[in-house]
Amino acid sequence: MRDLPEPEWLVQGLIQKQSTAVMFGRSNAFKSFIAIDIGLSVDTGQDWHGHTVSTGGVLFVATEGANGVGRLRIPGWYDHHRIDEGDRRAFLYPKEIRLDVTDDITALINAMNIRGYFGLVVIDIFGGSMAGSEIEDKTARAWVHGVQRILRETGASILTVAHTGWADDSRARMHTHFWGSFDTRLKVEGDKEAMTATLTVERHKDADSTGSWGFRMVQAGDSLVPEMDASVKAGASRKATLSPGNRAALIALDEALQEHGVRREGPDWPGCQVVQIDQWRKRFYLHSIGDSPEAKKKAFQRAQSKLRDTGHAQYFDDHAWLCHG
Repeated sequence: MRDLPEPEWLVQGLIQKQSTAVMFGRSNAFKSFIAIDIGLSVDTGQDWHGHTVSTGGVLFVATEGANGVGRLRIPGWYDHHRIDEGDRRAFLYPKEIRLDVTDDITALINAMNIRGYFGLVVIDIFGGSMAGSEIEDKTARAWVHGVQRILRETGASILTVAHTGWADDSRARMHTHFWGSFDTRLKVEGDKEAMTATLTVERHKDADSTGSWGFRMVQAGDSLVPEMDASVKAGASRKATLSPGNRAALIALDEALQEHGVRREGPDWPGCQVVQIDQWRKRFYLHSIGDSPEAKKKAFQRAQSKLRDTGHAQYFDDHAWLCHG
């Protein structure tokens, strides 16, 4: 066992070869632009902001906005860095992907093998990369198994981009089996108004878990690219503004929307998914297993009113939804 090889870096200090990494952060934190920046640095072999990279093919699997990624964001990065046409080798996977489905994994591996060696696969965004729900144990185990198969059969590393939960921005919104499976966890904090972002190593399983970088987002054609800016620092963790019970209710609403969310048409309905309050209540009760039925009922009523008063949630006609802010 002592003779096992030391892990090698694909991007020094950031992502190891044949490993899995998750990059997580709130919406509009510039996660996708940073992921493209990392991926195309591997593709071109140029240093990632002073950190050496191991050159390899890069495949982008864009489960949302693939047209904009392929037509605007990737070309914008290449143009900004003055990469010749002949040296632009990144690929965009042209299909939806379900990494918890064996046939989809086989199709992806076959497509990669036709093109040769890939050093990195970028999956953006996590929630669109599965057939099942991201909070189900069965889905989590199948997804992780599929990702490990890609690593074994292609030798590529996998970087997955994910959103944080509504009530907790310290981790990605996903089943704990997903969360614990990643070799590396990278946290992104962005300021949309200031056009800045930070990337921090939250954990490496097999290396020193340090490293934080600040970026300023600059215009590149019809896209944005990150340029390192030492004056941009990772902010202190946001203090919780809700009680544990209210946070549990917010998480329960998020979970209920993922599992049972639907869209309603009409002037009184939002442009997002809504869910029956009864489904929300059932999810909340699962977070309060030790309480009596009466205590659960009262706690849910209090949390429901508090979340509406604080602007975290809204409801109409026996349905509820999350308020984006």
